[in-house]
Amino acid sequence: MAISARNKLQGRVSSIKSGEAMCLVTLDAQGTKIVAAVTNRGVEELNLKRNDQVTAVIKSTEVILMKGGGQVTLSARNRFAGQVESIQKGEAMGLVTVKMGPFHLGAAITREAIDEMGLKQGDQVTAVVKATEVMLMK
Repeated sequence: MAISARNKLQGRVSSIKSGEAMCLVTLDAQGTKIVAAVTNRGVEELNLKRNDQVTAVIKSTEVILMKGGGQVTLSARNRFAGQVESIQKGEAMGLVTVKMGPFHLGAAITREAIDEMGLKQGDQVTAVVKATEVMLMK
């Protein structure tokens, strides 16, 4: 199956916490923790179980970048520390590629944000993704 989403991270299901309508599925992707909020029906349809190999899919437009060392409290479950590997700037939007361990994560952000943050290759950043924005493929 082909998919246009830029970010695809392979991992193993390490836990599934069930709720009324949604489950929190936690993956171990080569030491990187990824949390996905999936409907109970989605978990059933994928027949997800602990230790299953899955692919976490994250659209680049759903990745938020943070720069700087200040303490921030966020509700987002996924925070990935990394280094800016490349920046492609367009007139309105740009694509920032972040290397985080064995993975690369693309973040589509506005040109204005790239300029205001003063982003450049080699900068340390944190990529933030809400659990509800992580899709799972099996």
